Amino acid sequence: MRHLALAGLLISASCIAGGDPLTVGARFAGMGGTGLTLADPWSLRSNPAGIAGLKAPVAGLLYQRHFLSEDLAQQGLAVAIPVGKGCIGLGADRFGYSLYNETRASLAYAMRFGEGLRAAVQFNYLGVNLGGNYGSTAAFVGELGVQARISEQFWLGAHIFNPSRTKLGAVTESNVVLDERVPTLLRAGLGWVVSSKLTLTGEAEKDIDRPERFRFGVEYMPSKALYLRTGISSGPVQGHFGAGIRVSRLEMDLSVSMRSKLGATPMINLNYRFK
Repeated sequence: MRHLALAGLLISASCIAGGDPLTVGARFAGMGGTGLTLADPWSLRSNPAGIAGLKAPVAGLLYQRHFLSEDLAQQGLAVAIPVGKGCIGLGADRFGYSLYNETRASLAYAMRFGEGLRAAVQFNYLGVNLGGNYGSTAAFVGELGVQARISEQFWLGAHIFNPSRTKLGAVTESNVVLDERVPTLLRAGLGWVVSSKLTLTGEAEKDIDRPERFRFGVEYMPSKALYLRTGISSGPVQGHFGAGIRVSRLEMDLSVSMRSKLGATPMINLNYRFK
């Protein structure tokens, strides 16, 4: 029974550790889980090319509870440091509790090619730990991202996670070898900057082993200090709502994602810009 339990947990872990379906970053979560075309420190968990659009060093902290469960809490850290025409990104987060938890550490480098093209490469360490002497497993996974401006108002974003189809592997106490592939995700999206106050986003995502998912988001800025957000995502259908507050160099983003049968997932992140 132990190796069967471990198999089930590894299947779950391979989905979550691959960034699917959990959105990290309250701004993105409030906009339906979109973020491929946006510049934000939490682009490290959406499309690392986005950190190339940052003009100053930024550090952020995040906390969320999936479906309001204490056992499904997640904590995260993101740091982006512009260097010349590029930007170095560092990220880390932890999901779960004592009997089952996941960790992820990320290192990214993104570069601007003029004002209309950004590209990035990122390397991730994914770890899964199971309590009760079930053991642990880990893997290194890569990803690539790009953002391109096609007009004054439109941006394209594309991202691939785990192109090498890396596996999470483990050997149980019964010497049963388990190997589950980390999801390989292909994502593409469009961002429409309607005005200085309104941005619309739309994205499609394909896990090569699962049906397509679609996401749509809206961000409205009624004042320089306040952002209002909403969105919708499929697979399964969820409603998303959020808000952001800017006070000098400090940014606070809040969001909640609603799934009909499982309930709400609230999220908060604090970002600090050093210039």
